[in-house]
Amino acid sequence: MSLSVYNEIKLKSISELLGKNFFIPSYQRGYRWDKQQVKDLLDDIYSFTKKKNKSDKEFYCLQPIVVRKCSDEEKVKNNLQSELDNNEWYEIIDGQQRLTTIRIILTYLVEHHLKGAELKDEYKKSEFLLKYETRPDTKSYLEKIEEKKSNDTIDFHYIYQAYTSISAWFNQYDRSVRESILNTLVLEKDKKPDDGVVQVIWYEINDKDNKPIDTFIRINMGKIPLTNAELIKALFLQKRNFGTDDIAELRQIEIANEWDRMEYTLQSEDFWWFLNKEQNNTPARIEFLFEIIYKLARQEDEKFFDSEFGTDEYKIFRYFNSLISVDENIFNTIKKEWNKIKYYFFAFEEWFNKPVWYHYIGFLIYCDVNIIDIYKIYQNKKKDEFTNALIKEIKEQFKKVECEKDDAKFSINLSFNHPQKEKIRPLLLLFNIEFIVKHYEEIISKNSSEEDFFILKFPFKMFKNENWDIEHIDSYTPNSIKKFEDQKDWLDVNKDDLKDDIDEATIKEIEKFLKANESSNFEELYKKLSLIFSEKELDEETKNGIGNLTLLNAEINRGYGNSLFPTKRRIIIENDMQGKFIPICTKHVFLKYFDQKGTSRTKWSREDIDGYQNHIGSILEKFLTFKKRNKDE
Repeated sequence: MSLSVYNEIKLKSISELLGKNFFIPSYQRGYRWDKQQVKDLLDDIYSFTKKKNKSDKEFYCLQPIVVRKCSDEEKVKNNLQSELDNNEWYEIIDGQQRLTTIRIILTYLVEHHLKGAELKDEYKKSEFLLKYETRPDTKSYLEKIEEKKSNDTIDFHYIYQAYTSISAWFNQYDRSVRESILNTLVLEKDKKPDDGVVQVIWYEINDKDNKPIDTFIRINMGKIPLTNAELIKALFLQKRNFGTDDIAELRQIEIANEWDRMEYTLQSEDFWWFLNKEQNNTPARIEFLFEIIYKLARQEDEKFFDSEFGTDEYKIFRYFNSLISVDENIFNTIKKEWNKIKYYFFAFEEWFNKPVWYHYIGFLIYCDVNIIDIYKIYQNKKKDEFTNALIKEIKEQFKKVECEKDDAKFSINLSFNHPQKEKIRPLLLLFNIEFIVKHYEEIISKNSSEEDFFILKFPFKMFKNENWDIEHIDSYTPNSIKKFEDQKDWLDVNKDDLKDDIDEATIKEIEKFLKANESSNFEELYKKLSLIFSEKELDEETKNGIGNLTLLNAEINRGYGNSLFPTKRRIIIENDMQGKFIPICTKHVFLKYFDQKGTSRTKWSREDIDGYQNHIGSILEKFLTFKKRNKDE
């Protein structure tokens, strides 16, 4: 389909709708607003009218009204005849409930405020006309709403109910309130009335295929409101923006194609979860870019922005609408604003494609550092400067973590009993990330292809989208296994993994316990097995310290509970072989990469803990502040 039929979008005041003709087709349901909806609308408009110090551009905005201009054939077919607006008619696809309510309010104000005088006599305007395809009598009933006819149809019932609600609402106030409300609805925006104006987002569909019902079903039946992205897309791709020369359509196609490419990239789960910590359920993820641009601009003057563009869901559209004014240089304006959007997107794409930036930025976003603040760091910096700035920002996350170093021995004072215990999870995440970065840098130093890196790219999607536990490598918590059945399960799971390390007598004790009907000597058995498992009991601080902790998917972790190290090791390997994501440093823990002596695969000893903690310290040395350990201690 030619892009010349892209939809038109603009802000229109209610005044600009006066004197127009609207056709409500048969696929629309009748008028059904209740008393509360009518009251809420009047409350909102009145609050706006009495707001002090409104700016010249400030207005109260209704949600979008979606329309389509009727063809001559349709006007003949549906007997659409009017003396208004040269008999131009617009089919209402969405917004008829709001538009009908405004029409009822105008009917009330003409009767009770103008006291019988017609609107066109007082304001040189005529009320807009509403004609219903399947309810033709509604048109005349809206012009003179009467109680005696209120039960003739269900539509009349709801219209009369709205009318009486409007009457009750106005009866709370004096004449000046009726005057204010009428001014907001009737006066033109260029007259800058003190009360302000009510506007709507006018979304005109250029539907040459004559399928407006598809749009209606999408918006209404699926309860999907028009998004900022749809409105902004229509704003940018309006035919009037691109001139009338031979390449006008090519300009339009270029922006449309670029829009689609950006949306396609943002729909990539890997790209999205790199840039975000939360899921995005909006149909168009390109709204993410518009939100960032709006938030950056709003930081300059939040009070002005909230006053100028409001705080509702369509504030971002209104902001972009204010940038794209209709003038002779509109294409230059479109090009300028579109280039700004592309600049942000290309920056994010560059971050994603540079391995070091990908990992450091993904980590900072996980730590709730705002992407806008990261972008500000990025601006006007050379590549090395930006990398160093990211390292500095990461270091800031751990500035209060106490660390010591003596030669090649590192001590990181973090445990579940420490005031900074909330730093354990991000530190273990950074450990995995920096391990990958160092491996990548090693590859590059050997002049290998950067494509090798992507084998090791940390999957932020999995980490941010799943539940992750901080796992004790050495569980050693017999007191937490209270139930007899749990004790039997625990022994049954672990006995096979330890069968090569326990004597015949201990095996018989385990078998006897498993056949028993009540718990007798579980703690004694556990203690005997734990001596094989860890050689000696670890103190509580050591067990809860960073040298005994790793990251693991909650499903896997909670599946093996308080199992002994060799059982955990087996389950980790099995899950890894099944393709489940195990962080690379967690795999290294259970594969005993830090056991320099190669003493045992069944134990996680104090030597393992020290070796593991030293490895963490050596990997993260540039992010942590290490004090020289006092050798006298």
